[in-house]
Amino acid sequence: MSVTAKPNYVIRNIRLSDCDEVRDIWRSVNFGIVKYANEVMINLDPNGIFVVEDTDSGKLLGYVAAVNLSDDLAFIGGYCVRPDYRGHGIGQKLWNTGMAHMGDRNVGLFAFTVKMFEIYRDHHNFKCIPDRYLHHFRGQFNPCADIINEMAGISVVAITDANVSAVVEYDKAICGLDRRVMISGFAKTPGDISLVAVNERNEVLGYSFLLQTVNDEIMTFEPLYANDPQIAELLGNKCCQLIPANKTTDIYCKCWNFHHKSHEFAKRLGLKVVRDQLTSFTKEIVNGDLDKVFAIQSTVFYSF
Repeated sequence: MSVTAKPNYVIRNIRLSDCDEVRDIWRSVNFGIVKYANEVMINLDPNGIFVVEDTDSGKLLGYVAAVNLSDDLAFIGGYCVRPDYRGHGIGQKLWNTGMAHMGDRNVGLFAFTVKMFEIYRDHHNFKCIPDRYLHHFRGQFNPCADIINEMAGISVVAITDANVSAVVEYDKAICGLDRRVMISGFAKTPGDISLVAVNERNEVLGYSFLLQTVNDEIMTFEPLYANDPQIAELLGNKCCQLIPANKTTDIYCKCWNFHHKSHEFAKRLGLKVVRDQLTSFTKEIVNGDLDKVFAIQSTVFYSF
């Protein structure tokens, strides 16, 4: 039932104690965001994640992440207001707060629906639109009979303090950002799966996170980067094998529409396309070494 009286509220920065309630908000609007995104990304930009709090009840009514990734680039995501509290201008004020925090940076986003994409494009200056868009793959882990399970001269190991710096440098070469906070944070999050492929010289050839989402029945590759499709398949297979046997889980994977080798990777794990998603920027389109991006990291506030 919608709340007819406009609530008294304040927009403030998120606290760690808010994270469980934010997950409830995400579930109320069917967002499949990475479960512990806030616990990790609060360490990157603690002033860039906002909640709306009802000052009478203390209930959280809305959320947006407006995270500054560098001096030039930011990302806005997770933007939502509880359905029962819409129609009071809360969302607009929340949006304006997030956009003000990011200042004059180039801002990227992924639109949850085509309608929202059109609103961002036509009313909020997200007019830099890449030719690429996302295919969302989903399904039970049901690998093909000849799935790659080992490769000569390549080891697949957990991401730890001993190798995280090498993973960070590999990641930076692909996306152009130093994402140590994100990589180190998720590598240490209980229940999340993180693996890196290295050769005999301990050079990184790819890495992957298979992360829990707010939907406990889904885990998502965010991201999976690899030098070639064989290494991507090896990493994806090994990650899925680490899912607890007693856990019923669908796997989610978001791939660029043009990257046909990533589509084949997802299909060889047993996944099928379930929907598409559009992206845009305010000032310029951001690119990276996209041939190595077999699954992107969109719900943890990045465009890669």
